[in-house]
Amino acid sequence: MTLRRVAPVYSPISAASLWAAAWASSGKRLAPVPADFTPLRARYPTKDIIFTNSGTAALCLALRATAHAVRKGRPSARVALPAFCCPDIATAAVGAGYGILLYDVDPATLGPDTGSLSRALSRGATHVVVTHLFGRPVDVPAITALAQGEGAIVIEDAAQHAGGRWQGVRAGALASWSVLSFGRGKGLNAGGGGAVLFDPGTLTESSPLLAPRWKSLRTVLTAAAAELFVHPATYWGLAAIPALHIGETRYHEPSPVAGPSAANLALLAAALEAEPRVLAERQRIEAWYCEQLDSRPQLMLSPILPAGTSGALRFPVRIAREHAKRLARFGVARSYPRTLAAYPELAAHIEGPVEPLPGASALAQTLHTLPTHALATDSDRWAIVEALRNISH
Repeated sequence: MTLRRVAPVYSPISAASLWAAAWASSGKRLAPVPADFTPLRARYPTKDIIFTNSGTAALCLALRATAHAVRKGRPSARVALPAFCCPDIATAAVGAGYGILLYDVDPATLGPDTGSLSRALSRGATHVVVTHLFGRPVDVPAITALAQGEGAIVIEDAAQHAGGRWQGVRAGALASWSVLSFGRGKGLNAGGGGAVLFDPGTLTESSPLLAPRWKSLRTVLTAAAAELFVHPATYWGLAAIPALHIGETRYHEPSPVAGPSAANLALLAAALEAEPRVLAERQRIEAWYCEQLDSRPQLMLSPILPAGTSGALRFPVRIAREHAKRLARFGVARSYPRTLAAYPELAAHIEGPVEPLPGASALAQTLHTLPTHALATDSDRWAIVEALRNISH
């Protein structure tokens, strides 16, 4: 048995950036101040930014900040969420006190099914969350035009944008309100943290304070441990322990919105500096997969439209579970295993009868991702491609 297993997703943290984060946590030098955090502001010069302790907290804060924008005659704020997405998005809605309406997802693009979204708007959705899954950009301006026609606010969930763009605009700047995440499974790995981006003048609330120093030190330790154990020679051992639930998708109850740690901001600065190189490598690998699987187009999603540039966080394919299980050691992983409608914890928060969700249901059954990161070797990727080519029609 090969004692080696590739993680589905990986964004590197260097030893130098860990040292910088530890130095920031020690208080021996001035920690980055969220209000003046230049590295991220350089990416989003037209936006105001509030930093938070997670992407989930950022979305919860954005929903709370816009809760006043309830359409006249509606009893409460209701948010339309994609039925196929990370359940943490629903956690944010629950934490903000919103009712939830679900809309279907197009299995060919991972973007909204516009007919289903239109029905959610007609049922009283005051807000719409649009997600860029696995780095594939969504036409947020088109969705915004649809939602504004019904008086609803669009919040762009760019947690997984990974550097993707639409019409040359970096994801995270495509709507009046957007959220970012800097967790370990995202394109910018800061060991945690998130941010709300919004048009200037729309919010006067100040940024949350930095987290206490002990949380900053904990960030350094957990980030260092994650960097050690994500390597294939050690990741296999963690993945083999059922109690750790490695790779499982679970619903989490809401937690308080707070600020990031000094270590998070130091790690984010390093991740932003390294982003162009890391993004180019992911995009190169994505293009290679497309070329090698050209003979099996039924496995791939529709090509990204010319207006979009992929962040290539993962490479999504549609295959049966039994095929994916045989390729798990090479980093092939199942995506979200069920629709939001199937989480019992959300039953009390989803309003009205849930319409059929054929796109989201199909994705929950068949969507898996191939690794696009540097810890997967050329041999790993060739093994994946050869196995996918040999899947019977």
